[in-house]
Amino acid sequence: MALFLTVIMMRYYLLALGCVVLSQAVVGSRPDFCNSECPEFDSVRTTDDYEVRRYRDTTWVSTKVSSVNFGLASSSAFQKLFAYIRGENEAGVDIDMTQPVLVKIPEETTWWLWKEYTVSFMLPQQHWSNPPRPTNTDVYVEVMPQMTAYVKSYGGWADGWNTDSHRQEVEQKLTEEGRTFEDNFYFSAAYNAPFEMTNRRNEVWVLRN
Repeated sequence: MALFLTVIMMRYYLLALGCVVLSQAVVGSRPDFCNSECPEFDSVRTTDDYEVRRYRDTTWVSTKVSSVNFGLASSSAFQKLFAYIRGENEAGVDIDMTQPVLVKIPEETTWWLWKEYTVSFMLPQQHWSNPPRPTNTDVYVEVMPQMTAYVKSYGGWADGWNTDSHRQEVEQKLTEEGRTFEDNFYFSAAYNAPFEMTNRRNEVWVLRN
């Protein structure tokens, strides 16, 4: 029942994000595939295999969940973050929704198949200077410093298998090119509601060292 309610909340949350259209990013402005506030980046270079993006500093609300399953971890974490933006913070304020839902995925398991996933919502910029403090001790606010990412986009529904598959494709190409990258973790970014059937967009972000 808890999982069912979480899925309903996710659908309600992501419905406000609307449909996503795949498009080339424009340097210094919101890309066309974002219809709410997104992390700002400059598109440095695009190849057949990935896009190089330079992201600026951003502020996020995050929570960590240990699980054997990407989907279960994402749903559990989503519920906590959704509660935070719906008023479970010391200011008692509702916070606007942003894109994407970002999941930090370790490449190595802790034991057996368990991984500690970090799921994050970016806070709107109006809250960066004074973010509302979470009332749930499992939820915290963090600043992600500027970073350069090798980004690969794909359609469909993100899950543990295809996120890892696309991550491996990017890392294999980077290795062939002799480029260095962070190999302890990567990010999965999801932009769509789960019931949207067309024009879906997901991304994997492999960070440059």
